[in-house]
Amino acid sequence: MSAIRRETLACGTVRLSSERCSFTYLRPRPGVVFMRIVGTDKGEFGTAPMDELREDLSRYSPIELFIEMDEITGANLPVQEAWTAWFNTHRPALKSVSILTRSKFMHFTAEVVKFFSRTGELIRVYLEPRPFEEALQRAAPDFPGLEAARKPGP
Repeated sequence: MSAIRRETLACGTVRLSSERCSFTYLRPRPGVVFMRIVGTDKGEFGTAPMDELREDLSRYSPIELFIEMDEITGANLPVQEAWTAWFNTHRPALKSVSILTRSKFMHFTAEVVKFFSRTGELIRVYLEPRPFEEALQRAAPDFPGLEAARKPGP
């Protein structure tokens, strides 16, 4: 199992990373979380990616969660099952979940998680970045945009 690193950048962005995957959390305003996943999650993070959202849920529930998965190359079945259970358990504390992925495989994976989490239309999966970014701008008008969020500063 590879070592997991957690760092808080000067801009307030939090990054969890391993040798082959990273989760980056940006909070453009209270109750809105932008999470970017890059690489392949083989389960090495355990519950850390979900635990990172615990304070947001307790302080600002219901939250709006935006997940960009354009650069994720895969997530194994236990990871998918963990997210499915997490969404189901935390459904009352979530106002909405928006997921962006242009990969057909990850789109299918997100739709399966959506179905089995029994969250109905709480989760919305986007194949195109523009409507995803528009939804994010409505939730957090000061959000710097996807390009800027992909390059968090120190």
